[in-house]
Amino acid sequence: MGQSLGGRQRLSFRSRVEVPIERALLQIAVIGANAIYGVLKLLPVQNKVVFISWDSDVVTPDFQALIDRLQMVLDAPKIVALCRELKSGVAAYIAYMFHLLHEMYEIATSKVVVLDSYCVMVSILHHRRGLRIVQIWHALGAFKKFGWSILDKSEGLSARSKLPSHSLARLLRMHAGYTDVVVSCSAAIPHFAEAFRCAPSKVHVAWLPRVDWLRNEAVMAELRERIVAVHPELAHGRVVLYAPTFRRMMMNPTPILSLVTALGAADWNVVVKPHSVTREIQIPSHIKMVRDIPDFTASELLAVADAVITDYSAIVYEAYLRHIPVYFYDHDLDAYKDARGFYTEPDAFPSKVYATADDLIADLDLDVFDGEGMDAFIEQFVEDSPNRVDILDLIDPGGQ
Repeated sequence: MGQSLGGRQRLSFRSRVEVPIERALLQIAVIGANAIYGVLKLLPVQNKVVFISWDSDVVTPDFQALIDRLQMVLDAPKIVALCRELKSGVAAYIAYMFHLLHEMYEIATSKVVVLDSYCVMVSILHHRRGLRIVQIWHALGAFKKFGWSILDKSEGLSARSKLPSHSLARLLRMHAGYTDVVVSCSAAIPHFAEAFRCAPSKVHVAWLPRVDWLRNEAVMAELRERIVAVHPELAHGRVVLYAPTFRRMMMNPTPILSLVTALGAADWNVVVKPHSVTREIQIPSHIKMVRDIPDFTASELLAVADAVITDYSAIVYEAYLRHIPVYFYDHDLDAYKDARGFYTEPDAFPSKVYATADDLIADLDLDVFDGEGMDAFIEQFVEDSPNRVDILDLIDPGGQ
């Protein structure tokens, strides 16, 4: 017992030393970055739009659709896409530092910056007047809380920092600098304004390009053919896509293995698209109906899915647009509420919430879902009203 107490004391002392050192190093880094950026801002501004994402190593469908449209406008701007996921490891961190320097140059010499996630360079740097920074975010709706809304929650803590979440957010000026924010419906405006700590007047109702992409049957049919050509096993039988949400906290793998095992036994083709720590769950090799398909995104796999199972992922909105029934497997609902919380509670969606795999699979096999409720919900979260703007009007430098 004495050793245990001593260990906690040593850890506490170590933390008291490490926290001010980390704070000082981050402050120096922010000052240094702004000094470099101050020089870069002396360079001529180009007719250029920069797309930045740290959630993907490839250009996302939303970005690509906007790029395609921008390239067709009169006096089309130069397009630069900087999509690079931050990975673990010393070598990856060093490479990412050079990537950030590249970001600084492109931001300094551009008229417009478009983001679909948090960008540290956009937040910490002091930009010149006239730079437009448009945050289109990657989720279609306001489901689970994020950003400034969860800094007092365990899911709001950074796994890479020992600083208190509020201190780290203020030091890195989290989500600062946006001139415009895009949401899919008016009801989400206060939630996104809170998450980004910005004025509601900066938040605009607009459809992400993904909305039209998901509704385009010809595009989805072509995508289905491409997926089946690579994974012909998906052409036979029913396909259920299991897509758990991003989590910072560890998740008990037992309920997940129970669900996947039961689905495989029920002759479903199970496509598992894990996120974050869920990747660590080892699916038993004897479950032959389970597929790991890393070469297509969860959104793309909606082209072959007959049903979607998730816990708290915003893929629910995308599935509804494809008229695919969604089943919530919320085996740790109370714990997740404490850890993160919701803007929209799961039981507010037109999909049933299940605490056990057996109950979920029973309804899944019987094709139990509320189609009319899904259609009504789509009308709410994909708003078509006089308040809706075209994202291109926000990002086209020639139209400003």
